[in-house]
Amino acid sequence: MTAKKKKTFGMRALLATALLLSLPGMSSPLAAERLTLSTGMAEPWTTDDHKGFTELLVPSLFKRIGLEADVVVNRAAARAISLANDGVDDGIAARIIGLEEKYPNLVRVPEPIFVNDFVACTLDKGPPRADWNSIAPFSVSHIIGWQIFEKNLKPVRELLLAKDSEQLFALLKAGKAELILHERWQALWQASQIGLRLKTVEPPLARVEMFIYLHQRHANLVPRLARELAAMKADGSYQAIADQAFKGLGQPARLEP
Repeated sequence: MTAKKKKTFGMRALLATALLLSLPGMSSPLAAERLTLSTGMAEPWTTDDHKGFTELLVPSLFKRIGLEADVVVNRAAARAISLANDGVDDGIAARIIGLEEKYPNLVRVPEPIFVNDFVACTLDKGPPRADWNSIAPFSVSHIIGWQIFEKNLKPVRELLLAKDSEQLFALLKAGKAELILHERWQALWQASQIGLRLKTVEPPLARVEMFIYLHQRHANLVPRLARELAAMKADGSYQAIADQAFKGLGQPARLEP
């Protein structure tokens, strides 16, 4: 066969392969599907070195069903959900139950990825136990827009609203707020960064289950992911990731319901 004929034959073979791979149900055995899920949660759920809990758990979970997955950070919650609903991203990680009611293209993995603890935190003052009634006699601060607090907080002695975590901790450090309300692990991480010995008043004011959602084109993966996530919790691999992500923050990593 001449060089020209070999070249023509090779091009035809490549075209035939491309045509086959374009048919429904055909895929390359060399190209594993890689999914992208977004999350809006800050340190230590995601970190600059990509060793946050969500960044470690999601790839490990998808690997168990033979897929690769990446976690990207998108702080704009509404935008991130819309991108997943529109299919630009393959899904979103760590969102509350019920998104599928407003976003019909999203399918929820029914096994919770973790439970968020929303806690009252103090340096040296606070009730012996926390509930919405017991924190009323104190000066309290939380970040503007956090619905869990805006919807459930009862009248307190003094309410100071903060624009972000930095301002929230500044109020606590200056003694202007006796209690701050925050998510447990973000609060402990922030305190560790600025050298504060933070105390969380137990039990949590609220515990909220968080879930993975996938675009409906991946709906067939949902039962498998739910089973594997439950299996990770049972076999200890889930807890090992939690211990790694939250080590050094002074509290046992308890993320399950």
